[in-house]
Amino acid sequence: MKKDIAWNTFGNIFYGFCTWVITIIVVRMGSFTDAGYLSLAMTTSSTYNAIALFAMRNYQITDLTHVYSDGQYVSSRILSCIAAYAFLAVAAALSGSLYQAICIIAFMPVRLSEAFSDVYHGIDQLHDRYDLIGKSFAIRGAAVIVIFIAGMAATDDLALTLALISLATFSISILWDQRITSRITAIRLRLRDSRLISLYLSCLPLMLFTFFMGMQMMYAKTVLSQMAGVTKQGIYASISNPTYAVQVFGQALFAPFLPALARCIRTGDHKGFRGSLLKVTGILAGFLALVLLASALLGRWVLMLFFGKKILTYYSLFIPVVLVVIINTFVYWFQGVLVALRKNISLAVGMTVDFVFFAFIVRPMIRAFGMNGASYAQIVSLTCFVVFEIVMILTGEQAITIEQGTGQRGVR
Repeated sequence: MKKDIAWNTFGNIFYGFCTWVITIIVVRMGSFTDAGYLSLAMTTSSTYNAIALFAMRNYQITDLTHVYSDGQYVSSRILSCIAAYAFLAVAAALSGSLYQAICIIAFMPVRLSEAFSDVYHGIDQLHDRYDLIGKSFAIRGAAVIVIFIAGMAATDDLALTLALISLATFSISILWDQRITSRITAIRLRLRDSRLISLYLSCLPLMLFTFFMGMQMMYAKTVLSQMAGVTKQGIYASISNPTYAVQVFGQALFAPFLPALARCIRTGDHKGFRGSLLKVTGILAGFLALVLLASALLGRWVLMLFFGKKILTYYSLFIPVVLVVIINTFVYWFQGVLVALRKNISLAVGMTVDFVFFAFIVRPMIRAFGMNGASYAQIVSLTCFVVFEIVMILTGEQAITIEQGTGQRGVR
């Protein structure tokens, strides 16, 4: 089990590292303008990928009684991927820049391949096959970085290179994830199953949470691009991209504990739930404190190493974006806990309100603090949301009980 989790952690970190490295390579092989196009393509596609994922992973891996079958989860993912690409194509066409639209449409299949693989990874996780998940991400990461370098060198065109990466990652999803996971358990597609509607409705609040969570980052970059230009937005993105590895590592760190929390809830183990919650939160807090310390000590050196001395002119942007990612990591951890508690509607309502608040303050923040305003607005809004999550967890924790004499256990 430890070896499998190690594989999962390595694969997630390696893939996050590779997708981050291409945001550095694009500056070296292209320009900060190319970095701006890539950043908006990655952020926009991630936002609309929330429709493809439908925030189903945490629900899937905590569905210990198999309310829905593996085939229903996979079928729902195929349909949601098609819908996500349709919505994104319309949004890209309205982006105002033809080349930006082409880059977004070319990169979106990379995200859709992640979503397609994700549902199979959920099945792997329920069978404690974390090694398969890690190997999938490792193969995918290697393909992304090799093809990006080769594509940029051969074509000197960002959009064409992104299309080549899309083709490769979808091939990996089919030839590795679908084929390997189908050996573990029989999966029968049920695209016309009426229960898919029930599954979508169960996860709709989580999809809205993920969508509006992603919209905060996308909207921040979009507003920054409008107010400061694509090149400045590219500089902001280049400085912030290295920090995403922190969030990837953090999520890989806590993901294996979510099924255990769900079991505690299902059996009414209040003590086990609280112990696991505090333990993982403490580990995560310690890890993120070290990240903040390392960023303060090594940030200048790392940025100069990757982007050259000229980037140090904008070093003041670095620590605020590190804080954004640290808060983001806590948001996703507590979100996973609340999904296990089935506080889905509260998550959706809370994040919708939080996004409206963020949209209201981001422009004044950018006008007042320049490029850092995009980070400050996220820090303020997401900190408020973390407080909201903690309150909801404390409320939900009190509902975990064992009904003595009846045999009914779980969340009251």
